[in-house]
Amino acid sequence: MMNTFNNQQYGRPLMTSIGRLWLLASIGLYSPLVLASGNTLPRATSEALGMADANVALSSGPAAQFINPANLVLENDNSSDWDVGGGFGRVSTSFSRPAVAGFGGAAAGDVDADTQRPFIPFVAFRFAGSERRAFGFSIESPHGLNVEWPDGAYGVNTAPLPFGVLDIAQKAELTSVRFGPAVAIALDDHWNFGARVFGQYIDVLDENDLSTAEGDGTTVGAQLGVRYKSDKFIIAAAYTTRTNTKVEGSLKDIHPVATSLIAGDAEVDFLLPARLQAGISVPLRPNLWWEFDLDWIGWSYVDELTIIQSNGTIANAGRNTFDNDDTLSVRWGLKWRYSARLTLHAGLGYDPSPTARIDVSPNVNMLRKTRLGLGGSFTLKNGLRLDFAYQFIHGHRRDVSESKQDDIAPLGDTSVFEGKYSSRTHVIGFNLMGRF
Repeated sequence: MMNTFNNQQYGRPLMTSIGRLWLLASIGLYSPLVLASGNTLPRATSEALGMADANVALSSGPAAQFINPANLVLENDNSSDWDVGGGFGRVSTSFSRPAVAGFGGAAAGDVDADTQRPFIPFVAFRFAGSERRAFGFSIESPHGLNVEWPDGAYGVNTAPLPFGVLDIAQKAELTSVRFGPAVAIALDDHWNFGARVFGQYIDVLDENDLSTAEGDGTTVGAQLGVRYKSDKFIIAAAYTTRTNTKVEGSLKDIHPVATSLIAGDAEVDFLLPARLQAGISVPLRPNLWWEFDLDWIGWSYVDELTIIQSNGTIANAGRNTFDNDDTLSVRWGLKWRYSARLTLHAGLGYDPSPTARIDVSPNVNMLRKTRLGLGGSFTLKNGLRLDFAYQFIHGHRRDVSESKQDDIAPLGDTSVFEGKYSSRTHVIGFNLMGRF
């Protein structure tokens, strides 16, 4: 089951430069417990936020190329234009420990992660080749996380060793950036096909009292889309390949108690899953369309995160494999053309969690989520279009009674990750679109 693009480092200097520029806009702004399935982020266009991502058939404009590339060229919508914007949010993540952890370093009670204020940016361009052909280029962030817990939240008492209480989970970050060209062709009045090739830049950080691991890397992937429109319905689907990015970096700030860790260079194959979203849309009225989508993400592919140290040994032995499940999200959306200048959106979605009980930790996404979105777009008198949206994401409470991720050599099972997790997120989206 090798990835077609496994470990290919195409154009790394350019890709790394673009990725780091995007990183300045978005690093430190994602939270792993509260967004979409796994570390998948909500798509940041206001149309997608307002419809809870139920728009694989109805997405439009330049940004459609990273939702469904086939929608880059649509009937009565084939112009050369640009679209820029993003989603801004406020994230609250809570943890409750019913009893003192086994090692006595982490107390019972409630603790909140530092409040995160997400920003998920995007930019997209579309160039009309003809009435039946269009080209595009876009930059977006499909995966990400950031979480930082206060001191002592996941502390382990090292007694009888003379090191006091050490936090084994404090801060984790993942930033992903995808950028590349797309093309779409309308074969006739019914069938559209599209394809997108993207470069991918990954930047990761994991920091706690035992050590700091960080690194970055690049690879490539692809996305394919199809759309069929009749007088009575639209059906569409988009598939994104899985990726395997060789992340190279370092292990540093090693605490003396972590005797198995070696300061120096380190590397990891960072896996991200394939995604297949399919949907059908039907008109309830001539100006009101309803869409139903199924969104499959192949999280079972992400079965390990093995950090290889400079001497060839595994830094996270015993905690480097996962038993993730594929997820199937369900989404409903409405698109109502209220007037010539105003279109309104609404959506509802449910995302299951891919994370097995035994793999739960404060630094991974393991909550089921319900998403409710509202939004719209308004065409200004100067021809610019302003899109806006609000989405509420409820992270359902999860009770964790056991996890191997808090087993730390030579201390064994520390039990500090056991407790109840929940989250609330508010996201506001804005983007502006205009023609060349």
